[in-house]
Amino acid sequence: MRAIAIERFGDTPGLKELPVPEPGSGQVQVAIEAASTSPLDMAIASGSLAAIGEYGFPLTLGMDGAGTVTAIGDDVTEFRVGERVFGQFWSRPLRFGTFAEVCVVQAAPAFGALAAIPDELASDVAAALPTSGMTALGAIDHMRVPEGGTLFVIGATGGVGTFAVQAAAARGIRVVATASAQLAEQVRDLGADEIVIRGAEPLDQALRELAPEGVDAILDAVGNYSITSSVAGAVRDGGALFSTAFGLGDQLLAGERIRTANYRLDRKPERLAELTKFVTAGTIRPVIGANLPLEEAPRALAGGVEVTGLRGKTVLKVR
Repeated sequence: MRAIAIERFGDTPGLKELPVPEPGSGQVQVAIEAASTSPLDMAIASGSLAAIGEYGFPLTLGMDGAGTVTAIGDDVTEFRVGERVFGQFWSRPLRFGTFAEVCVVQAAPAFGALAAIPDELASDVAAALPTSGMTALGAIDHMRVPEGGTLFVIGATGGVGTFAVQAAAARGIRVVATASAQLAEQVRDLGADEIVIRGAEPLDQALRELAPEGVDAILDAVGNYSITSSVAGAVRDGGALFSTAFGLGDQLLAGERIRTANYRLDRKPERLAELTKFVTAGTIRPVIGANLPLEEAPRALAGGVEVTGLRGKTVLKVR
């Protein structure tokens, strides 16, 4: 089968021919139809997450995906052959990811989440949802922004950001978001109430003008220490500043005036179920900035794909 894999941590991901994996006890075999990229993929390939979980080589990359169950191992009761499934395919040990024609995953992934795909969702849509969508929902939950409160989203045009704008708007939260002048209206269409044009003026100055009394929370999806430090003062006492891109330095994390965290996705099965409800209700939709064949995955992972609109998610068509 075709797969995007590495032989060891630090390798450059490449297209390889690998044997089709067979499911063991507690596992399901899935014919992958579509997958999507996330920062987790290169973090795993580089070895920076080697201390989290266990890994086998050759290691097929890919956390997020959607496909059809083609075989099940012993003791699997959650899914049946022929059922369409999607989620974050992070097993222990991780060896078979979603950037492949066939993947084997635990029916209850040790570090991920797997669920049935609602009939109305196409595979590319389902594949674009899991990691970024769950992360956005989780961060907003932990920030505890009240209905009618104000959330400032830094990096609103990317994977997590596009989901965060929609999820916050669905909760009745006033959303202020960063975007280029060319993409401002597209971010408004996602639910943003106000747009701060990136580069037009310092972000802290723009926030003081839009929210003179401060904002309830800031969500950073970019990961720039200087930016998060500059805007922290715009958060009201007791508010929250969270980063989904590890953009908070030690000084911010040690402060007590506001709640701060480099958020790590938690309660994944619960968050995948909530995300599914939002999507089937039409409240949230994934923004797919690029749709590529599987063999283009290495270029996508290296950041070599140009997108003219919202960056959103990059989806790989496997079959």
